[in-house]
Amino acid sequence: TVHSWLSALQTERLEQKAKLIGARLEHCNNNWEDVFFITLARNYGFGLNGDAFEAWAELLPFRALDKHRNDLFQIEAIFYGMAGLFEDTFLKEEQKDEYCLRLSKEFHYLQRKFEIFRVMDATLWRFLRLRPDNFPHIRLAQLAYLYQKGDKLFSRLLEAETLAEVRILLSTRTSVYWENHYIFGRTSPQREKLLGEQSKDLIIINTVVPFLYTYGLHKADEGMCERAGRFLEELKAENNHIIRSWSDAGLPVASAADSQALIQLQKEYCDKRKCLYCRFGYEYLRKK
Repeated sequence: TVHSWLSALQTERLEQKAKLIGARLEHCNNNWEDVFFITLARNYGFGLNGDAFEAWAELLPFRALDKHRNDLFQIEAIFYGMAGLFEDTFLKEEQKDEYCLRLSKEFHYLQRKFEIFRVMDATLWRFLRLRPDNFPHIRLAQLAYLYQKGDKLFSRLLEAETLAEVRILLSTRTSVYWENHYIFGRTSPQREKLLGEQSKDLIIINTVVPFLYTYGLHKADEGMCERAGRFLEELKAENNHIIRSWSDAGLPVASAADSQALIQLQKEYCDKRKCLYCRFGYEYLRKK
């Protein structure tokens, strides 16, 4: 049946993501918290800046950050500094307001203290076609707030039994400066920059669920794997061009479990023309 095929594709997608997480763990001394944050950062790029956020997060000096976790200003200094956003080749003179200069000064102090020699190439960041709420500056501010909000985020998410608990743990905002700025040195109307519910659900689908599933496999905890699947069943389906095209073709898309299955179908079978390996394709060709 269609439902059983979609269920198999959903599991296949989770297993594929589990392999990617496993490969990242090997490069990060099996530190689950670090790898979770790197993956979380990548998904804060929401597509266009995904690669840039991942490259940035892989450079972060996590043990140095841990020493300053209770100070949002210092976390922001390291986050923006590591993102290359204080570099003269990127930052225009008129953008260097008081807050920017204070952050930059703090970063250069911490850079010397922790012997940080490499920062990201800021030209990797993309701004074209982005709404201001999605600018890298805002997403970095939200990640800084989330990082400062509490230690062991991944460990606390593992204990969350409901989506409501997960959403609370992922709730974030920004420091006061960013409530009336989108980039350094240019003011904007005063407004809290919160992570929207739809964005939060995408973070759960692409970060929390795969990590729950992978950690469940790692610990042979079937209940944790089942919780990952249950979260997908409870979440709304994603709304993107892949899902819309399948929906228009008559396939049911009732939840994020269905949308993840259909993304797997599109990317791993349709796009690769592996029709004979696909249950849908095989049935279609058999009837023809």
